[in-house]
Amino acid sequence: MPAAHRVPEGSPVAAFLSEYASDTEIYVSHLDTTEVSSRKKHFLMMLGANLAWSFLLGKRIYSALYRYGILFILGKISPILKAPPPAVNWPLAGQLCLDIFILSALLPLINNFISVVKLRYYHGFPKSEIIFRKPSSATVANIVSQPPDKRDSYMNDILRRAVDPEEFKQPSWGMPWDEWAIDFRAMAVAYEAEKKGLISRDAWELSVWMKMKDGWTVIEHGKVSNPLSQFGMMEKLQRKLTAMGKRHVFTQMMEVIQLKTVAKDGTALPVTEEVDTIIAEIFRQNEVDFAQLTSELATESPRFVSNSSKKTK
Repeated sequence: MPAAHRVPEGSPVAAFLSEYASDTEIYVSHLDTTEVSSRKKHFLMMLGANLAWSFLLGKRIYSALYRYGILFILGKISPILKAPPPAVNWPLAGQLCLDIFILSALLPLINNFISVVKLRYYHGFPKSEIIFRKPSSATVANIVSQPPDKRDSYMNDILRRAVDPEEFKQPSWGMPWDEWAIDFRAMAVAYEAEKKGLISRDAWELSVWMKMKDGWTVIEHGKVSNPLSQFGMMEKLQRKLTAMGKRHVFTQMMEVIQLKTVAKDGTALPVTEEVDTIIAEIFRQNEVDFAQLTSELATESPRFVSNSSKKTK
């Protein structure tokens, strides 16, 4: 089962998520270690495609100046721009619909690629690349359109694919229908934070970051293959509760986690707000400050300690 816990409110990671993930409730991060040559090849392919799209868009815009009478109107002001009046007919309406479609489809793609170019210009192609993804507009629309009784299972399927290495290793073209949109702006800021010693690159290992009512919760899928890391956190919690004479609280919590976060086929499910609510209620009934305890445990995790803090130890 993936390690899951709250992100300390005062940590650099929490500050980063609050600022750059404020427009989404789910963020997925991982470190891309595919061959640099493969990423450069994909970038060149995207460059070629975007040049073609830019040429097509420019051509349509230039033709639109004549097609919709823009130059005809400007010609009334300046004779240099004199042009014949446009033909107002049904084919013109069809051209208008086509232009709107092309503009709405290509402009976001080209704008997204500009962010890619800026990222590559300033940060190049590192051997281990920080990747941030958030649900695309199409994915959000699909989630909202699902019936309430099927929405959770649909969301779980999306999250399973998001953390599947075979899925997220596929090169992204930034298409509107993609399930996940790469946040290149956040990637650039993460590199700067690493250079300044604020947030380690390792903090962004494969994880799902979920915005809850009282802050961010992280499901560390990158630690599934490292049971010692998860066991260490659980062991600390067990020791604390045992020392307080509340060992039974730990047992009840583990039963809830096992029931709510592991599917029948053994695959991991995301930690939902319902799980947080049930566990918090268990702690409340046993007069244990759940928020303070989890905050102390999360703060002890080196993942949320800044690079500069590590260096001074």
